[in-house]
Amino acid sequence: MLITALIARLSRVSIASLALVMASPVALGETVFYRYVDKNGVPVINSTVPPEYAQNGYEVVSPSGRVIRVVKPAPSDAEKANMKSKAELAKWDAELRRRYSSVKEIERAKKRKLESIDGNIQILKGNIGGIDTRIHQKRMEAANLERAGRTVGDALLEQLDELKLKREVTEARIEKRQAERKALIEKFDEDIARFSEITGKTS
Repeated sequence: MLITALIARLSRVSIASLALVMASPVALGETVFYRYVDKNGVPVINSTVPPEYAQNGYEVVSPSGRVIRVVKPAPSDAEKANMKSKAELAKWDAELRRRYSSVKEIERAKKRKLESIDGNIQILKGNIGGIDTRIHQKRMEAANLERAGRTVGDALLEQLDELKLKREVTEARIEKRQAERKALIEKFDEDIARFSEITGKTS
């Protein structure tokens, strides 16, 4: 009698445990399978997903075929680029709204930046003028020495070379600032056009 009751109790426990496993296969560690589409477009169910198919998306299924989870395909390069561009556009819009309240404010900021760059370019051009004057003086010294039948010393030649190099470096700096000026104008013009578009303001 006692044995019969014990067996009945064990049976009830086993049935309850089986129901629990069937209700939550993943939580209780039940074997799962993966369903994906191969290169021929044929659905395949396997215990693993080959790497070349994983990026296309797949389903996690129970032994009975019930879908437990769906893994979406990885975004394509075009989709990634589109997502990135949208995020960058949203960031740009937020920055414009935060910094400016009107197109006139953007134009004033543009003017200030250009004035700063133009001032720097003028200083550099002034430096070029000063260097040219010194080069001319050194060349005159060398010419006078030659006319007097004297040898132009190495020190004077080195000074001329240093001045020429300094002039080249200054010219390169001017070109860089001019390129920055052009890029600045383009950037502010883009900001103005975008601000007008998202706010409907033109002034």
